[in-house]
Amino acid sequence: MLQFQVSVLPLLVIAIVNFFLSWIWYSPALFLKPWATALGTYGKKEMTEQEKKAMPFLFLSGLVASFILSYGLQVIVHSLGATTFLGGLSVGVVAWAVFALTHSLNTLWEGRKPIVLLINNGLFLLTYAVFGGLVAVWR
Repeated sequence: MLQFQVSVLPLLVIAIVNFFLSWIWYSPALFLKPWATALGTYGKKEMTEQEKKAMPFLFLSGLVASFILSYGLQVIVHSLGATTFLGGLSVGVVAWAVFALTHSLNTLWEGRKPIVLLINNGLFLLTYAVFGGLVAVWR
């Protein structure tokens, strides 16, 4: 039976950390150049007005997605009874493979380059696995 009750502090902390980790992942310090090059947007100097107007929505949707991930991981990890970091990490890896990876593979039909898939899924695997482990031990 699924356990829909979650702990508020881990929900908040994991969601906020995920949001900022994603920001860092796609920054110049890590993977911005190969990711943006593969998408054909690297080296673009200025944003269009339309892109500027979209930024608040993009940040808000990223924050909402982080909360959904945090909530969903708690539901899955607790429902499966994982109580150790390794157990939660294993649940996170399986959740990543079943949900995130399969959906990402379908983006190849959109003409995305495999490097985009690798960079995106590196972040997804890291967050699902590590946060799954944290959720298991932090109740």
